[in-house]
Amino acid sequence: MKVAEALAERKALQDRLASLTTRARKNVLVTEGRQPLESPDTLLKEITATLELWEKRVVQINRANSQIILPNGMTLMEAIIRRDAITRHIGVYSGLLSVDGSPEWRGMVPHEVRPMIPAIDLSLLQQKVDDLTMERMNLDLAIQEAGWTHELLED
Repeated sequence: MKVAEALAERKALQDRLASLTTRARKNVLVTEGRQPLESPDTLLKEITATLELWEKRVVQINRANSQIILPNGMTLMEAIIRRDAITRHIGVYSGLLSVDGSPEWRGMVPHEVRPMIPAIDLSLLQQKVDDLTMERMNLDLAIQEAGWTHELLED
């Protein structure tokens, strides 16, 4: 099984777990003298089996992520963490670039209002966002390629 397939299966297992949990919650309590629509015991067994398979897949995925080496020398795990860090940087920088420069009028008379000017080099900050966006895209492509070309290590 390819890493990408395992990731898709992990997502499907998470969705199944959410569905089973919802179904179990709806059947925990019933009116006296009535039967639940679905057996909570059966649902709990399915939940347990789903969690066990999910745990196995996550361990396999994490093991593969720490052992697969990308062409840039990073492990897949390092690349994923770097991509997440870049995404956070982009979010912070983009937030700074989108600060509203309109003056604060509350409690001021118009002749006291001065124009707002940037305290940092916005073009340099935008260039950082652009560079980080390109780096993230390249990392993402390498991560996806690794996912479709590398097999999971079986236990």
